[in-house]
Amino acid sequence: MKNEEKLRSASVPKLILSLSLPMVLVMLVNVLYNMADVFFMGRTGNTMAVAGVSLTGPVFSGISAFNTLIGFGGCTAVSIALGKGDRDIVRKYTSFVTYAALALGVVLAVLLLSFSEGLLTILGTNEETRQHAKDYLSILALGAPFMLTAGALGNTIRADGESRIPMLVALLTNGLNIALDALFILRLGWGAKGAAAATVISNAVNFIIVLIIAAGKSSFSLSPKDFTLRRQVSVNVLSLGVPMAAGTLLMSIAHIFSNRLMVQYGNLAVAAGSAAGKVSMLIPMIIMGICMGVQPAMSYAYGMQNRERLHRIALGTGLSALLFGAFLSVFSVVFRSQLITFFLPDPEVLELGKRMIIGHVVSVPVYAVYQMCSCYLQSVGSVRKATLTSLLRQGIVFIPVVYTMNALFQLNGMIFSSAVVDVISAAIALFLCFRASASMAGEPINQ
Repeated sequence: MKNEEKLRSASVPKLILSLSLPMVLVMLVNVLYNMADVFFMGRTGNTMAVAGVSLTGPVFSGISAFNTLIGFGGCTAVSIALGKGDRDIVRKYTSFVTYAALALGVVLAVLLLSFSEGLLTILGTNEETRQHAKDYLSILALGAPFMLTAGALGNTIRADGESRIPMLVALLTNGLNIALDALFILRLGWGAKGAAAATVISNAVNFIIVLIIAAGKSSFSLSPKDFTLRRQVSVNVLSLGVPMAAGTLLMSIAHIFSNRLMVQYGNLAVAAGSAAGKVSMLIPMIIMGICMGVQPAMSYAYGMQNRERLHRIALGTGLSALLFGAFLSVFSVVFRSQLITFFLPDPEVLELGKRMIIGHVVSVPVYAVYQMCSCYLQSVGSVRKATLTSLLRQGIVFIPVVYTMNALFQLNGMIFSSAVVDVISAAIALFLCFRASASMAGEPINQ
């Protein structure tokens, strides 16, 4: 109830800070966790291992997409229901999130293990990178049920404004992953298998902790008796999760296209892209952390039908994301040589990596606008517009732009294609936000 009071009446600056800061810290730890594989394998000097694991990135993104489908759908549905005071439906939502995620994780594990050979070909592996990618993928698949359930339920427990506990769990489990990476890769020499094993073990621990936390929430339910597939529950959760999940899944597919284009410039280009991507992913992750952290507050305000508060929260969140992102972009450009060398001390990779970092961060201000629009549409349950917004940057705009830029400017076109995508996507997303806001003008408001 204390958390709900914060969502209902705390000042907007205090609300943004209290909700976004823990989520940003979670995102930072997630960035370190994602960087760990490349960093520790880079220390071994095996550039092909780095490239091989990088090529499996779309699989990890695909698992995250399903986690997002159920988890962010559950978070939004629960936040809106709490704003309306409907606690009975909250119990059904949370039970559905738990068991749907677990079942889907098992299905994904079976599919990944059954069709790994064909998948490796689709991912763009060659004779130098295939075995490394196969080693990583075969073990990662075993962790799919843990990864999916822990991620989905972990997102849902933020719905009532609780942000510190998820932050502490992320710090613990991702810290464990990094420690295990160091042990398995550097100490035991397990390479790609060690990186995957560290991921699976840390996610299994995360799974157990999140179940315990969810069981302790009075408004939540893990009971199979509350599980239902009725449309009021299942369709509502999944439809609210579609916008972000569709974007994440399409990002996975777009990543495959991008990797296959990048392979034509050699495995060193793939490795450089991986190192630059790990460095530059920090900025969009912080922007996402700010926006996603505040999302339950926007959904709660929407559930209360307090449109004026909703819009003040959205504007303040967008400005915060833009300012932090701009600062980090400048930092990344100034120290790009040191950052690339930190991950992959290969002179041949350095020059490519430096250009790639600039290409990734030059469009950060417009990306902040895009991300805020996406979060706003998700928060108010505008499923169609939110889905279209997510699909813009990851596929509808990205795929034709990256192929066009590659055809016109070769590798330089690939490097700067994301900036072009951000500008186009942000412009369309902003238009959709204004349309969604205007459509709510006739709805009642409670001040």
